[in-house]
Amino acid sequence: MILATAIVAGHSVVAADQGPMLKLKPDKHDFGKVTATDDSAPLTVTVTNKSRSSAITFTSIVAADTFSIQSDKCSGSPLAPGRSCKLEVVFHPMVSGKVNAPDGLTFTDSAQNSPQKVELDGQGTVGSFL
Repeated sequence: MILATAIVAGHSVVAADQGPMLKLKPDKHDFGKVTATDDSAPLTVTVTNKSRSSAITFTSIVAADTFSIQSDKCSGSPLAPGRSCKLEVVFHPMVSGKVNAPDGLTFTDSAQNSPQKVELDGQGTVGSFL
């Protein structure tokens, strides 16, 4: 743990950096209705390292069934303190019906709250035959 000391209005304040923490935005998303076998528009997930002193290394980033990672700017190198990276995910239903995946995206990494999850929802629909 790293401690930082600051003097504020004549008072000494000690703030502890709790170690690497990730913030995922959004942490939940509903893709709505998507025709079965089609891809939804991509959702961009912004991943931010909230630490002031520790980089975060990703071990794996995995999408649940019916979702897929279209673009991954997070894997491959450590995420520096205070920096962000982006990942795009799409919904690709194979059949009609509602999908609820509390672990739609799972980030396994060196952050203290690992693994982090993004809940993803959507509904596969039958396409038009006209």
